[in-house]
Amino acid sequence: MDFKSKPIIIVSAVIVVILVLAAGFWYWSNSKQATPSEEATSLGGQIFDRTQSPLEGQVPDTNPFKDQKNPLDTIYKNPFE
Repeated sequence: MDFKSKPIIIVSAVIVVILVLAAGFWYWSNSKQATPSEEATSLGGQIFDRTQSPLEGQVPDTNPFKDQKNPLDTIYKNPFE
């Protein structure tokens, strides 16, 4: 081996080590993701289940004017109509 090929071998070895570490980290992070059934059994999942709204997205109708678009129409008539 001559002196010029040593840096090429070292750089390629470092690149291979970095690629192996990146692939290992990617595999480790994907394998650590919890399934939905596991999340419900954790403390955070239990707190989330207990703090859900009992209405479940049902909002009561609170508009007292219903079909009337402008409540002042009955009080003031526009003279330009």
